[in-house]
Amino acid sequence: MRQTEAVSEPEIVVEQVEPLQWASRAADITAEELTLALTRRSRATLAVSGGRSPKAYFAELSQRPVPWGRITILQVDERVVPEGSPERNLTDQIASFGDLEARWLPLPVSASEDPRALKAFVDDLCEDAGNPPVIDVVHLGLGDDGHTASLVPGDPVLAERNHVVARTGLYNRTHRLTLTEPVLSRAALVLWLVSGTDKTEPVKRLLAGDPGIPGTLVKAKRQILLGTPDVFA
Repeated sequence: MRQTEAVSEPEIVVEQVEPLQWASRAADITAEELTLALTRRSRATLAVSGGRSPKAYFAELSQRPVPWGRITILQVDERVVPEGSPERNLTDQIASFGDLEARWLPLPVSASEDPRALKAFVDDLCEDAGNPPVIDVVHLGLGDDGHTASLVPGDPVLAERNHVVARTGLYNRTHRLTLTEPVLSRAALVLWLVSGTDKTEPVKRLLAGDPGIPGTLVKAKRQILLGTPDVFA
């Protein structure tokens, strides 16, 4: 089922997708967008979020006939924990995609307070996505508290407008590095992937444009929300 929800700007296209088709539909949308972007430029960019639920999406996407050698994959956010920690998203993300030729551009969490490391990351991103960077597809989740990326309620990073990447305060015992609101809002396409009954209320608030949750800070002109039926119960 496909419908368009009229919300305060921006408009979010909503698709209710059965669980067995959810990852496949997300992969189809992403592959189409990346392939289209490559008709305009030599490289395309995909930013991915962490968590368990997107693993099937990543695995499906890796099977799509995208020219992966021309794709840069970066992280939307990452916990500032030691390399190899099970709390790091990167290990699972790379494993879920499998052996692709894509260029991985991880967030520099091991040097999160080193301006040179952050600048090197931003320079690499701008090389592939322009300056300021416009990411072709940004995959986002939505927390039960309305957070997305690591834009979490009450954190000063919500107000960050001058940097591509920012370090958050403590959230669930760890600091995070996250792409900031302006980067997310400049994305050519934001793809929200949401499932679970605990997401019903935050999805309602997102679609209503409720300024009380961080998710509504994302103002990309093109946004698609793929939700399983339990989200809309």
